[in-house]
Amino acid sequence: MSAVADAIARLRDGDLASWRGLPAGTEPADLEPVIDAPDDAPAMTGIGRRKALVRFGELLGTDRDAEVWVSPESSEVWLVVINDPPFGATPEEVIQQLGEPALRLDSALGTVRLPASEWVYPDRGLAIFADEEDERVWRAALFPPVSAEEYDERSRVHLEQRRR
Repeated sequence: MSAVADAIARLRDGDLASWRGLPAGTEPADLEPVIDAPDDAPAMTGIGRRKALVRFGELLGTDRDAEVWVSPESSEVWLVVINDPPFGATPEEVIQQLGEPALRLDSALGTVRLPASEWVYPDRGLAIFADEEDERVWRAALFPPVSAEEYDERSRVHLEQRRR
């Protein structure tokens, strides 16, 4: 198992504090022991100010959906998203393990805006999407460590959907 797959497995098993970011140069094959995300029907979308191909799959050992966002040019993994992650089940658990985030940004769950729900730990390459009112974590994003200033430009995905 690659070092990054081992780190994601520890994260999956609840060791949130050990996560130190997605290593630069990670390729989809490095994730295969823990994430199954075939490249048969990727979608193109935006991440920060870049475009990425998104592969949809699952976090193995769970029933949770996972997304692998890769560079269209090099297939380097820029982002891994886990929906309804099995770790950090409540916002309180996240704070207990990691402390206060460097950034608390507004985000959205579908068409519902959630103020200060995107908790960013840029030096750890981690964003947690937390709904404190409902006491749940609904999304986690794993990326290479960045500065707080670089997060929006390099790693942030804007989730708000608009009603038609």
